[in-house]
Amino acid sequence: MRLLSPSALWWLLLSAIIVFFYLLKLKRRRTVVPSVLLWKRALEEMEANAPFRKLRRNLLMVLQLIALSALVFALARPLVTTRALVSGSTIIIIDSTASMGARDEDAGSRLDRARQIAGEMIQSLGVGDRAAIIESSSRVTVRTPLTSDRAMLAAAITDVEQTDAPGDLTDAVRLADQIAKSERDAGIVIISDGGGSARSSQSTEATPAKPASTPGAVRFVRVGRRADNIGIVAMNSRQISGTNRPQVFASVVNFGDRPRTVGVELRLEDKLIDARNVEVGANERRALLFDSVPSEGGLAELKLDADDDLPADNIAYAFLPSARRLRVGVISANPFLLQALATNSDIAATRIDPGSNAAEFDCVVIDGPSAIESNRPLLTIDPADASGFWRATGQRERPDITSVDQSHPVNSLLKYGDVHIESFRNREAASWLRPIVSTGKDPLIWAGDDGRRRVVMIGFDLTKSDLPLKVEFPILLANAISWLAGRDSSAAGRAVRAGEPFTIQTSSPSASITTPGGDTREVASRDGLIVFADTLNAGRYTVKEGAPFGASLLSESESNTEPRDSISTRAGEVGGQRETFDSETEAWRWIALIGIAVLMIEWWAYHRRIA
Repeated sequence: MRLLSPSALWWLLLSAIIVFFYLLKLKRRRTVVPSVLLWKRALEEMEANAPFRKLRRNLLMVLQLIALSALVFALARPLVTTRALVSGSTIIIIDSTASMGARDEDAGSRLDRARQIAGEMIQSLGVGDRAAIIESSSRVTVRTPLTSDRAMLAAAITDVEQTDAPGDLTDAVRLADQIAKSERDAGIVIISDGGGSARSSQSTEATPAKPASTPGAVRFVRVGRRADNIGIVAMNSRQISGTNRPQVFASVVNFGDRPRTVGVELRLEDKLIDARNVEVGANERRALLFDSVPSEGGLAELKLDADDDLPADNIAYAFLPSARRLRVGVISANPFLLQALATNSDIAATRIDPGSNAAEFDCVVIDGPSAIESNRPLLTIDPADASGFWRATGQRERPDITSVDQSHPVNSLLKYGDVHIESFRNREAASWLRPIVSTGKDPLIWAGDDGRRRVVMIGFDLTKSDLPLKVEFPILLANAISWLAGRDSSAAGRAVRAGEPFTIQTSSPSASITTPGGDTREVASRDGLIVFADTLNAGRYTVKEGAPFGASLLSESESNTEPRDSISTRAGEVGGQRETFDSETEAWRWIALIGIAVLMIEWWAYHRRIA
């Protein structure tokens, strides 16, 4: 306990005046009487008012001294140390990034401990005090605005979920600061281990947090006990020079103070490729290299068999593009088309006849009105009407290309401004075919997936345009064939960082996605695209009637679970109180009430004696 105004204690000298008055004796005239038998009470009063006699116990004097002491002590404004929130409005930021999942607390994870501390703060809310709950991960979520409703605040704390995503506290502190500025008396409390933040720092000695006595003041409550973790911090692939085989490499770091031997497994499309034991020294980085990887490519999964504090970084994913040349069957006699395909070293184009078996090809290119008989991915140019696909509705002359969907992989690095078309046929296409190049309201090029295969349709005759003479033509063919065969950049997106959205191209109105935790979620599509943003947990996500994808942590700052002793904010360096929150609260109101209550008791005792 400390006093904000200790000089007010000088008022205690008034107690000497009270005592002095009780020592004084009233001056009385001496009178001789025959007997004092009936004057006992008068004699008692005379003895009590005898000057400077020994002070006798007197209830009224004691009560007056207690009341004076209480009132003077209230003027001194004492501060008591409690676990209560600062008075007024408080914004509580709870960190839920990957490092908060470390299991080094007695009651569970660090996030469990953070929820417990926040709950204790909520229970100590005073009358008129309010609080808000903000969750900080890869994105900032306001769980509840400023409110004094304890039930709502408790529910908001429970709603804070553990994520395996990296993140920092910058945006959360900025948001909390804006909320605090709108309040007269507000403070910000951060409950975190300080990890994963680009603005966090580590020092050898903890600096106690200063009391939040000014609006917008920031306090840091630190959770976490140790750094006993080993994790995958990097993973990627490349093609071995001079061969058609891919190579996978990864980096593993032991952040603990003891060496570890862990089992490592590499799987490709859920098939075991390699397994080995790896020894990593204390605070050491170890590079892993895998050469015996099939050339087909796919989603690679690297897994550590390690019993450590943080399981989120024991699994990582990378997409391996196939190193094999794409086999393309071509039904066309157009020399420009055949030459453009032949110049691409990644494509092995073979001319075939209509009706030939195309099962051995990765995709089929048809130029002209040949029938669509194959179930392979298809690039068709100025096709004839096909039931369930498209039909011609008219003719248009000399169109100008006005709209290009640059987000689609087929249009990557392409501009059609110099392309001229003599004429083309208007078409109505199936709903799953999405226009990616248009002239006004009339599409020229479509792309889509009917659930069995991908299809790209160029809706005009190449001989009636100058597209084959442009540099864009071989690029368009390469992009279209890569997308049809599943080798475009969107396929590489099958491996994402935790917290990043994953995009699915589909003709279905929705997709069913199962998370690593086993929860199944139905996500609606929009314009042929499904954007799944709930990749907050590391692991494998399965897509019904689609290819699975993986989410990885791959963050060295999150895998390093050493609790930080301080963090840097816009308010400056803030030291952390380890798993505690000692707050100083003024107690003068309660002490003043005690003084007033004692005065009332003294008044009652005085009038009772007189009566």
